[in-house]
Amino acid sequence: MFPLTTSPKVSWQRKFSWIARFENWSWIFSGNLEKSIKSWLQLLESESNRPQLQIVRRLIEHEVYQEARDYLEKFIGIDEGQNAEIYYLMARCYMAQGLILEAMGKIQYALDKEPQNALYLEMEANIELEQGDWPAAIATLNKALRTNPQNSEILFRLGTVYTYHGEHQEALRCYQGCCKIKPHRAEYWEMKAESHVQLRQMAQAVVSFDRALRYGVNPDVVARLAYCYVQLNELKKGIHYFKLVLKHEPDHYDALCNLAAVYQNLGQSLEALHFQEKAYSLCKNDPILLNNMAYTLVQLGRSRKATEYYQEALKIAQENPLILYNLAVCHVQKGSWEAGIDTLGRLLKIEPDHPEGWALLGNIYEQRSEYERAIDCFNRSLKLA
Repeated sequence: MFPLTTSPKVSWQRKFSWIARFENWSWIFSGNLEKSIKSWLQLLESESNRPQLQIVRRLIEHEVYQEARDYLEKFIGIDEGQNAEIYYLMARCYMAQGLILEAMGKIQYALDKEPQNALYLEMEANIELEQGDWPAAIATLNKALRTNPQNSEILFRLGTVYTYHGEHQEALRCYQGCCKIKPHRAEYWEMKAESHVQLRQMAQAVVSFDRALRYGVNPDVVARLAYCYVQLNELKKGIHYFKLVLKHEPDHYDALCNLAAVYQNLGQSLEALHFQEKAYSLCKNDPILLNNMAYTLVQLGRSRKATEYYQEALKIAQENPLILYNLAVCHVQKGSWEAGIDTLGRLLKIEPDHPEGWALLGNIYEQRSEYERAIDCFNRSLKLA
């Protein structure tokens, strides 16, 4: 089977926008961010009686961490009523600057003051993830959900943690909850669909990708929908949606590669090569694409050029068993027995239980009239089959 690209397009990182809203500061909307930041810092210097946390939040949103931190430290222990948020904001600054232990200390102080604050708990979970303690992060996010069970953002965050660590059934439950709480958010349906894909539940994935497209036009989602149709063997629908992506985004790499794979599996090698060459013009160092192009060229009788692509793929993917086997097949078709034996030797060294490899090696020895060796190889292949 000609391989398709299977890596999901995961939308874990979402973009948040912010617009400063201060009276009589119309020039802020002109886009002069540097001028805005300078004015905010001047305001902080002029206001010394109580912490101006609204301005500090704006600075943090625009990655002005050190100045925000320096300012907040002046108020530690002074304004007891706002200490929790001061420490939370300091934790954000430390976290952004890579000072993970310091960030954990600050957020734990904030949680001592407000142990049920979901925002603070989510921050603690982020720090735990930075520390590599994802079980602790999951426990913290679940605690945050108990304090605010209808918070779809926390539930979505929990889902992404499960997804990252391959716990796709748990992730699916999280995304299902997100879709129930806010059914019109495209990214929730997209991630629910991706969980279905990972669980090989393609029919359910199609339904969820379709829902995602109702609430937001996204070429990546259309391409994933096409992929699911192909996996369900509904090739006409798959081709239709891949072409729809390419109509609006001609350089969509995954659509080009996967559409080529569909055509190759249908035996339409010239069509496949057309899309592969377009993809190759966009990326020349993808070993999967190089392998697939070589395979197509073999089907078109261009074994010499195919060998070059296989060798290029191996430079990138090193000793990849699939590429080594395909290269060996290419050598055999050209009658290059020694090159075929050498390539299969490399394959069987890293994967000694490769039945097709042993069978192909047996075929080479048979062609060379080395029948005892051929029989040994065929027997090894039969035992592994």
